Amino acid sequence: MADDTRTTPPYHKVLFGALSTPGAVLGAVLLWFSFGSSLLPRDPMMQGVLGALSFTFGYAIGVLIWFLIRWVAKMFGKPISSGAGPAWLPWASAGMIGAIFVVEILRWPTWQSEQRLLVGLEEIGAISGLVAVAWTLAFTLVLMFIGRSIRWLMWKLDVFNARHMSHLVGRGVSVLIIVGIVGALYWFIASSGLTAFANQRFGPGDDTTLEGIAQPTDLESSGSPDSLVEWGDLGFQGRTFTGSATTTEDLQSFNTDTQSAPMVPIRVYAGLKSTESSDARAQLVVDELDRTNAADRAIVVLVSTTGTGWVDPIAASTIEYMYNGDTAIAAMQYSFLPSWISFILDTATATEAGIAINDAVIEWWDALPENDRPRLVAFGESLGTLGSEAAYAAGDLDASLESIQARVEGALWVGPTNANEIHGQYIAGRDPSPVWKPEYNGGAIVRTLNGPGEFDAAADSWAEPRVLYYHHPSDPVGYWNWETLWKPQEWTDKPIGYDVPNSVRWIPFTTFTQVVVDLINGFSASVGHGHNYNNVFTDGWSVVAPPAGWTGAETLLLETHVSSLDLPGL
Repeated sequence: MADDTRTTPPYHKVLFGALSTPGAVLGAVLLWFSFGSSLLPRDPMMQGVLGALSFTFGYAIGVLIWFLIRWVAKMFGKPISSGAGPAWLPWASAGMIGAIFVVEILRWPTWQSEQRLLVGLEEIGAISGLVAVAWTLAFTLVLMFIGRSIRWLMWKLDVFNARHMSHLVGRGVSVLIIVGIVGALYWFIASSGLTAFANQRFGPGDDTTLEGIAQPTDLESSGSPDSLVEWGDLGFQGRTFTGSATTTEDLQSFNTDTQSAPMVPIRVYAGLKSTESSDARAQLVVDELDRTNAADRAIVVLVSTTGTGWVDPIAASTIEYMYNGDTAIAAMQYSFLPSWISFILDTATATEAGIAINDAVIEWWDALPENDRPRLVAFGESLGTLGSEAAYAAGDLDASLESIQARVEGALWVGPTNANEIHGQYIAGRDPSPVWKPEYNGGAIVRTLNGPGEFDAAADSWAEPRVLYYHHPSDPVGYWNWETLWKPQEWTDKPIGYDVPNSVRWIPFTTFTQVVVDLINGFSASVGHGHNYNNVFTDGWSVVAPPAGWTGAETLLLETHVSSLDLPGL
């Protein structure tokens, strides 16, 4: 029988009603933890976002737990009123939240300044603690407003159903509606609806060209008049890449002691619009390698790009200076979405493209005379490491390393993601060593360096071909995963990474949200920390693929030169 006596409380009473004491207590606990250190320092606004999310989540869980306790008590005939407990308890919970804010206003700036010094940033002022608390309050009010508005709407729906059907059926209909909404959202994401929306949002930018970039006239670049790839089909990042190859004049000004004249570097690229499939684009890259006579160069760098099709200009220019232009760099685009969107929505496309271009170029290279062909090395940065690795991944780490050594003459992978298959095998199978500095089999094939200057070629017997990872201890891209919600993470184990505070510890939910904020901060971190690897490429190439007779002094000289360049696309 329908219940037509139930009513919905006025909206303002729901919106401005008293806080649940259990919810406030648990929310305060997570709020306290949210101010703690994580991988990277935070500015006051990001701390406000983190604090608000932590308090709101804790509040919701506390309300749910209290509801379940009351429900179980009612089932056993011992009902508990919603306001049960001593009268001073709500005031105590409010005092606890206030005390947290006072403590963090005084303590947080010190903690953040200590962490900022670890990653090469300036200290922040004492007023920042007050600003962080103000942002926390502001964002918490917004989240509570949203949550209570949803609660009122669901209450109204429940009352409406109760007036037209029995309580049991009405509650079931309410649950079905909620499940339907959640299911629709899941379908929207799973059916690529969100990807389509993102494509619509970011697609137009792929038709633009970076200011200062012009169509190349050198035959050695894709998009030139003789190229098999139209300039307009290269995409934003492809045009930036092929239109900014190091000039022979720049090469000559640096390589003054070199007897041979500099060569025009080869840069070949296939854009997303060049042809329809990854395999077809990869074949177009191979055709461009043939057209530009890349087989006659000293080295071919096989690049797997990031989500937008970006090739790091420092990595490209460094190898061109190192070889005085006797180089060919091959890459292709598979998306125009920023890497963080591609990583969340569509890593399958990245791996598909990585496999396609690596397989095609390696097949082309294998067909060349073995004693008269260029050195071939694989390269990937960030999401590009995911795609590059995919072409070599096998059942276990030993098999994967064997695949790499059998197919290419070295691999440089910078800033690997937590989703990388081979890097995951490496971390899981490592000898006793920190997760941020893994060691395997004495470093016979694969090694991890955290920054420049760690490798001394003259004193090392590391055999070639070499597989080299660069990873900063404070880089959240290498750690982020859903398991952080409920499972302790190895990067919080001792010894802690050199640019991460010793005070970090894993806390359910809190650490997860902290790392999400770290991901946002990681791409703008100072060089040598977070996800900023701008200073490792000279060292990286000198380790993985140095020219004959290359010396440590030349590495330092080139590093100084490259760091002074104003490269387009950074």
